[in-house]
Amino acid sequence: MKVELVKSLTFEAAHETPPFGVHGHSYRVEIIAAGELDETLGWLVDYAEITEAMQPLYKQLDHRFLNDIEGMGSANLAGVRRWIRQRLAPRLPHLSDVRVSIVGECVFRPQGLPADAHLRLPPRLAFGFEAAHWLPRLPDGHKCRRLHGHSFRVEIAGGDPSNLAEILGDVYQDLDHIHLNELDGLENPTSEVLARWLWQRLSPEVAGLSAVVVAETCTARCIYRGDSPPSP
Repeated sequence: MKVELVKSLTFEAAHETPPFGVHGHSYRVEIIAAGELDETLGWLVDYAEITEAMQPLYKQLDHRFLNDIEGMGSANLAGVRRWIRQRLAPRLPHLSDVRVSIVGECVFRPQGLPADAHLRLPPRLAFGFEAAHWLPRLPDGHKCRRLHGHSFRVEIAGGDPSNLAEILGDVYQDLDHIHLNELDGLENPTSEVLARWLWQRLSPEVAGLSAVVVAETCTARCIYRGDSPPSP
């Protein structure tokens, strides 16, 4: 019985690729193992073995500047895929293929979101952007003090839906495919600071602005409701 197993993981990194300068993404890696089922064990390979084989490579990729990694060559998707596959093959005998993609859409495509009663969020308009940053105020050795990147996702609650997308399109142009630390007010661009920066940028144009949500990854986000106290 021939089977294929797919083990997925994500990492956060920055890179520099023409025609863009330094920017960053959240990357998704899919490791594909293929072969004959072991009828005694009932599986091809333990998923934990795939994770263990990938772990040393993950540590070299996550929260890093890909152009600086030894042997990377071109730091585009094809280069990252080649780098991983060459180093993973000797560690994972059943390796069939490696796929590398960007989590974000790499285009301005605003999306309406329904209200979220649990988080006290009204309907929102969301968009993503790709950028690099580092957090200079963290202690040496913290991974976020290294140059890295994310596929950021922003949600904005408030304003007139008929023109909010146009306003956010201008914000997208300012934030996408850049190094955030180089923008005035974002010298220490945590999610919290970025949410406040967006609030200050948008409040003169967006009537009724009530929440700004910034997500660095699919599992971590910050909600900012301005400086007024939250409702009970």
